[in-house]
Amino acid sequence: MQVAAVFLSREKMKSKIAVLIDGGFFVHRFKVLNKGAPPGIKDMHPFLEDLMRRIHEANSHTSSTLFRTFYYDCRPYGHTVTDPSGKKINYSNTPLFKAVTQFHNDLRVFPRLALRLGDLSFDGWKLSPFGTDKPPAPDFKQKSVDMKIGLDIAWMSSNRTIDQIVLVTGDSDFISPMKFARREGILVYLYTMGEKRIKLQLKEHCDILL
Repeated sequence: MQVAAVFLSREKMKSKIAVLIDGGFFVHRFKVLNKGAPPGIKDMHPFLEDLMRRIHEANSHTSSTLFRTFYYDCRPYGHTVTDPSGKKINYSNTPLFKAVTQFHNDLRVFPRLALRLGDLSFDGWKLSPFGTDKPPAPDFKQKSVDMKIGLDIAWMSSNRTIDQIVLVTGDSDFISPMKFARREGILVYLYTMGEKRIKLQLKEHCDILL
């Protein structure tokens, strides 16, 4: 019994956890849970505190210390384009561009957080999701974000920088990095922020679903 107690004590001392947040997913779910209000920097501390509480409740025999939060997102699109009607739109003047830019700037100086940014590419125009009688919508594609998450998971896992990883996402594209981390002996949590429409394979390849 004494040997077991010493072993658990050592485990608790060394257990470092990294939180990896898929920004697009996080913003979407935050709005769903907060009546459409987007997240601001004031919301990050409560979010992380609640997340660490959930981890402790799910795995109470291990005391986890937050090593670092990684937040992955795209830079907001800030170029000028011409819509099908011939109207020029300068996206750098939009409220969304300014709000996202401010949030990213605040995240840059948030304690123990690393901001990883990809880019948005403009791929033309598509039918509006609100109906064919609505103006066409811009077709933006996210670039590099998923790759950055996968590389960070692989690097931290292979170098044993951390002992546990929390993925805040609902994207099944991360199944391969999750499998790699588990093979390296990393405990993998998945936090879906209440999203129910999660593929079974994503649940299958995490150790604990929060």
